[in-house]
Parts: sequence; structure tokens; C-alpha cells
Amino acid sequence: MLRQIPDRCSFVLLAAVAAMLAAPLAAQTGRDLLLPSGPEPQAQVGVIPSRLVEQAGEVPVSVRVRDVGSASHGVVGVPQAATELYQYDDGELEAGIYLLDDDTEEVLFEFEMAQRFRLRDEGTVDHAVACMGRGPDDTSADLEFSINFYSGGGRPQTLLAEYAATAELEAGFYVCFQLAGEVRGLALPGGNVWVAVSWQRGDPVGNTKLLMADTNGPGGGRRAFRGRAEAGGDLQAWEAYTGSDYKAFGIRLAVNHPDPDPDPDPDPDPDPDPDPDPDPDPDPEEGYTDCVPQTTPLMFDGGYSVRLCYETPAGEVGEGKGGIWASGESGLLWFFDSGNAEVLIKVLNGCSYNGHRWVFVAPVTDVAFNLQVTDGEGRSWSHRNRQGEVAAPARDTSAFECRE
Repeated sequence: MLRQIPDRCSFVLLAAVAAMLAAPLAAQTGRDLLLPSGPEPQAQVGVIPSRLVEQAGEVPVSVRVRDVGSASHGVVGVPQAATELYQYDDGELEAGIYLLDDDTEEVLFEFEMAQRFRLRDEGTVDHAVACMGRGPDDTSADLEFSINFYSGGGRPQTLLAEYAATAELEAGFYVCFQLAGEVRGLALPGGNVWVAVSWQRGDPVGNTKLLMADTNGPGGGRRAFRGRAEAGGDLQAWEAYTGSDYKAFGIRLAVNHPDPDPDPDPDPDPDPDPDPDPDPDPDPEEGYTDCVPQTTPLMFDGGYSVRLCYETPAGEVGEGKGGIWASGESGLLWFFDSGNAEVLIKVLNGCSYNGHRWVFVAPVTDVAFNLQVTDGEGRSWSHRNRQGEVAAPARDTSAFECRE
């Protein structure tokens, strides 16, 4: 739900999606796997429209270990290109965001917003990028924020490192800062790594800076946020952002990965270290894609629409496509080649048998995907696959209750 506050900056409040959708989803036979479950969110996301914040050029900024003085707060040279840039936005950011208290709708004292990146291998940071904005009526150019690194699957968990940065912003513009300095060379494990930006509200509140967000790019990667209501208060627990309004936060990460074929150690250690402790229980969400399907390649009798999005092992996200063959109750979807069908789906009328529409899915792929069937009343049924696993077929003879 969008609510408008009538002031000259046209700020908009976005009620978090989980609170509105959790109750009806719990009652569905075919539970929507793309939408959140769990406790109600503690915060809302405040937004300033992009027409009030224009893009400026990219600027390199030095960073320092947090709470340790920096030799120089000025601009440093642009770092060399890293081996791999992890980025989920399309380079143009349409909204500036910050956090509001979910009860009082007041701006929180402190915000922290995180984007998850799935690193293909261990590596070291070349630089991080944080895209920050300043509203047109903000009277302070000073910007102070932290860039923080976490491990974790569904949400940020263990803090790996945190750094502080200072910069200046021109009113009505946003800047994507390249953060190098002491962050360069930070060792990161392969797999899931969270990069977060944290900052405090301005004084007065109208001087609060903004983290930029992409509303129409390719998206990908999980997002999470938390905040502190007042100075000295406790940080809230991390909340996963599961809405579709923001495809990506304005956070990027450039990583140098090691040579895949390094020279062997000429003098191996005759006494190798003992076996490390076993890994903790795996994240149950590991391997699934965060994509949300946007197009409708198949439409069946009774107003049942079929959508599917997929993510390749390289992180490329796409939409399932129809057009090979379809009837009023079944059809084929393809991903990469129209001559190579990936998923057969059927929505059958079983109303005269058990009072329900039936859904059958027969995928023949090991690519991660999210599939969604929706009826004309907004009820939905979902199926998904984990990256690298041969997708399992699905059958639900109670997917949709007949209402005619």
C-alpha cells in the first residue's frame, strides 16, 4: 500500500509487504514460496522519488577501519578494475530510501541496509560501491556512513569487517562512491557475502541522506534491513526485504578471485592441519533464486496465468517463454532456445471430481527457477527448483478451490 504525505518533497511511505500478505498466504493449499513468512516487520521504507534526486558522476572515496582515524579523508585515485564486479542494479537508480518506525512513522535514528552477493569463489575486495543521495531541501553536504561486511544465508549473521567513510553530496543529486582505501584486500569466503551500508538520520530530520535503489533493473540477490529507533537504543533484528518495488539496493562489490590454477606449493607441509570442524547446518534457502517472474507466457482456460523466472549458475536472470505448444489446459516453457522445452505445466479442471483445479508440473532442467500459477482472483500456487539439482515434478490436486 502506498500512502502519500502532502509536503513539498512528496515523500512516500511503503508499507512492508510481509505484514499485508502473510495471513492470506497461510490459508492457501499451494503456499506461495516467493513471498515472506515469519514475524511482522518492525520498520517501513521511506522513499523520495528519483525526479527529486538526479545522478552525478562516480567518485572514489577513501575508507578507514571504523573508529580509527584516517590519514586522509580526501578523494583517492580510481582503483583498477577488479576481476569480477557483482552488481544487481542496471546502473540507473530510481529511488532514495531510508527507514521509518513501523508504529510512529518517524524517521529512525540509524539505518542499515544490506545486499547479498553470491561469490563464485573466495577472493579479496578490490573496492565496494555505495550509491548515496541528498534531497533537494537538505541543507548539509556532509555525509558519514559505514560499509560493513557479513556472512550469512537468509540474513546477515556474522560481522566480518566494518569501515567508515566521509564524503560530500550536492543537494538534489546522488553519487555512487567507489570505496577503496583500507577495505581493499579484505579476504572474503566464497558463497554468500552481505555488504551493508549504515548511516544516521540528519539534524534536522530533513537533512537525512538516502541510499539509492533500483526499481526496474534485472534484480537478484537477497536484501535485508534493520534500524535503531533512538540514540543509545538497541538495533532491531534483521528483516528480509521481500517486496518487488526495489530490485536492488545501490550497493556493489568488486572482488579479485584467485588464479584458478595456482602454482603448487614447492614445499608442502609434512604435518597438515587437522580436519576443520564440520560446517554448520546448511541454509535451507541456499541455491534457490530470489527472482520474481514478471511476464505471462501461458494463459489457460478459466483465467489461470503461468509465470516463471530462472537464474543461471552465473547469476543471469531471465523469464520463461512460451510459444512452442500450448492448449487451454497445458503448455511448454523454454529458457534459452525455443527448440529446447524446459517445463511442461498443466492446469486441469477437476471441479466435478473434488471441487478443485489441479496443477501438474514436469520440469526437465537443473537451473534454479521460480514458477507461479495465479487465478483471476489473485490466488496463487508456486513451485521452485534449487540451482544444480534436477528439478522434481510436482502434483497438487487441491491447488485452487473451484468457485463457479
